[in-house]
Amino acid sequence: MRVWLGLACALLATVWLSGAGQAAPERAEQRLIVLGIDGMDPELLQQFMDEGILPKLSRLAAQGSFIPLDTSIPPQSPVAWSNVITGMDPGGHGIFDFIGFDRKAMLPYLSIARVEKPERDPIKLGQWRIPLGSEKTIQLRDGQAFWDILERNGVPTTMFRIPANYPPVETGGRALSGMGTPDLRGTPGTFSYYTNDSAFDDGSVPGGVVRRIFIRNHTVRSELEGPPNGFREKSPRTKAKFSVHIDPENPVAEVRIGAERVLLNVGEWSDWVRVEFDLVPGLVSVRGICRFYLKELAPRFRLYVSPVNIDPEDPAQQIATPPEYARELFEAVGPFYTQEMPEDTKALSAHVLSPSEFLTQSGLVLDERRRLFQHELKRFREDQRWGLFFFYISSVDQRSHMLYRQMDPDHPFHEADTPEDLATAVRHSYVEMDEIVGWALEALDEQTTLLVMSDHGFAPFRRQANLNTWLEQNGYLTLKNPRRRAEYEWLQGIDWSRTRAFAIGLNSLYLNVRGRERNGIVAPTQRAPLAREIADKLLTWRDPENGQPVVTQPALREEVYHGPHVKEAPDILVGYARGYRASWATTSGKIPVGLLEDNDREWSGDHCMDSRTVPGVLLSSRPLKVTRADLKDLPVSILADFGIERPPQMRGRSVF
Repeated sequence: MRVWLGLACALLATVWLSGAGQAAPERAEQRLIVLGIDGMDPELLQQFMDEGILPKLSRLAAQGSFIPLDTSIPPQSPVAWSNVITGMDPGGHGIFDFIGFDRKAMLPYLSIARVEKPERDPIKLGQWRIPLGSEKTIQLRDGQAFWDILERNGVPTTMFRIPANYPPVETGGRALSGMGTPDLRGTPGTFSYYTNDSAFDDGSVPGGVVRRIFIRNHTVRSELEGPPNGFREKSPRTKAKFSVHIDPENPVAEVRIGAERVLLNVGEWSDWVRVEFDLVPGLVSVRGICRFYLKELAPRFRLYVSPVNIDPEDPAQQIATPPEYARELFEAVGPFYTQEMPEDTKALSAHVLSPSEFLTQSGLVLDERRRLFQHELKRFREDQRWGLFFFYISSVDQRSHMLYRQMDPDHPFHEADTPEDLATAVRHSYVEMDEIVGWALEALDEQTTLLVMSDHGFAPFRRQANLNTWLEQNGYLTLKNPRRRAEYEWLQGIDWSRTRAFAIGLNSLYLNVRGRERNGIVAPTQRAPLAREIADKLLTWRDPENGQPVVTQPALREEVYHGPHVKEAPDILVGYARGYRASWATTSGKIPVGLLEDNDREWSGDHCMDSRTVPGVLLSSRPLKVTRADLKDLPVSILADFGIERPPQMRGRSVF
C-alpha cells in the first residue's frame, strides 16, 4: 500500500520488530495442532462415521476421544469464538450478537469492531484533502486472547484465521485475521454483477451491487467500485474502468482491466486479478484482488465479480501479525481470499449465483485453504519444535447454511429432484474435512496432539419467528401507526412511550428501561420481573401449523452470564426450538403482520437457536478425562497442555 494506508502497517511492523523481545528458547516439548472446523455437527459427524465415509475422523475418535462440545448462549459465531478466545462467557468479553445495540442512540452496530476517525481533521485544498492520520479499527471484544498468554509464557503460536480476531491481536506469534476482516471496500464482502437481464435493476442488492450494461460493437464497458477515497471531499468511492470484448462467433470473452487481460469461456472462473484504484492519480493508489465469473453471453450478458479482497501481497490494511506474515503466505501459495467469510452466500441469496455455482465458488475457497494448511503444517513440523498451530476452515458452516434444504426433505422449499451434487454437498464437505484431518494425523508423534473442534453444530431453518410481532400482540410493543408497519425498519415507527420490550439481531430481546434506553419507560426495579414474565410467556408460544414450541430457551442474562459486561447484555437471549429462528425481519428490527412464516430463502440451515440443540464437536488424539465439554474449556485446556495455570478470569476446566 502507498502513503497513508501503508504508513500504519509500516509503523506497526516497526513496533513489532523492536518490541517482540528475544525468541523463546528451543525446547523439545509438546506440540498442539487445533483444527477449527466451523459448523461441524456431532449428529451428522456420527452418522457419516457410521456409514464408513470418514476413515480419518473415525481413526482419530478411536485413538482418543469424540465428545459433544457445548456452545455459547446464543450460539452465534462471533459469540462462540469469543468464548474460545477468552475462556469467558459474553458477560466477560462483551460480544452478545452479530448485531450490537446502542441504547442511547437506539441504533444497531456491528458487534465485532468499530472504526474511529483520525484525531486531526484533514487539510482541505478545494475538492482535495490531505489526511493527517488514518482511520483506526478497534476490536470490541474484551479479555486476553489465550495465544497472547501462550506467547507471554514463551510458547510460539500460529493462529490462522480464528474468527473474531480483527484487527489481529498483537503478539510475538503469527496470526492471519478471519471473521470481521473487511473487503477492500470496507464491507463484509460486496460482489458486483453486470447484466442486461431485465430481472435486475441497476443499484444495490443485499451484499452486492448490480450494474445494467449495454453491448455496443461486441463490447461492454463499465466500472468496478473500490474503497472510499479519503483524499477527496466527501470520500467518494474509487472506481476502476474495465471492458469485456465478446467474440461474435464463440462463447468466449476477454476482460480488460488496467494492465490485466483475462480470457474466459462461458461458465469459467478467472484466477485472481489485480486491480488498482487511484486515490491521487499518478501518485497514490490502492490495490486489491478479485475473481471474474462469466455466467452467460447470450441471450443475456451476465458477469459476476467477487468482492475486491485485500491483496495479501500488498495489504491495504493490517490483516496479519507480524504484518509481513500475509506476504509470506502469498509468496508460498499465491493470492487467496482475505475477506472474513469468502464463500459468497449473499450472491446465492440474491440469485446472482445458482446453488451449483455457489458450490463451485466455495470449492475455490476450500482449494486455497487446503494449500495454505499443507504449507503451514509443513512449516510447523519442520521449523517449530514445539508450540501451537491453529487453523480455521469455514466450508462446512457456509455450505450447511446455504444447502441444508437440499438434504432436508421436511424443509418447505426442499426440491425432490435436487441434483446429486447439491443433495450430497454437506455430506461431501465432511468427506473433504476427513482428508484434511488425515494430513494432520500424519504429523502426529509422541510429542504432538491433535484437536478437531467446532464452535457449534447445525439444524434446519424451516420457519421464521417474528419476535417483535409477538411482543406487539402480547402487549409489550406498540407502533405509532400500524398501517405503516411495512415501511418501518431498524425499530422505526415504534411508540416508545408505550413500548416495554423490543427485539433486534438474531437472539437479542431488550427491555425499554428508564434511564438506560433513550426513551425508557420500565422502572429499573421492574426490569428483572418483566424479563422473567416475558421469558415464561415465550415458552408458551406454539406454531399453529404443528403445535410445536417456537422458543425453548429464553435465557435471562444474569442467569447465564458472568463478569463486568453483564449489564450491557440484552435482557433475554432467545433460544428458538430446532427448526425455528428469528425471522429476517426481526434481525433488522421490523414488525410484520404475522407471527410465523416459512423460510423461503436459500439460507436454509442455521444454529442461532436453543444452544442445547446445536452443540459442536471435540475430537482428540489423546483420551479426554470428560464425556462432555464446553467452548470455554478449550483455552484452559490448551494453556494446561503447556503447563500454564488457568487465569482467574477464565471459567473453563482442562479436558486433559
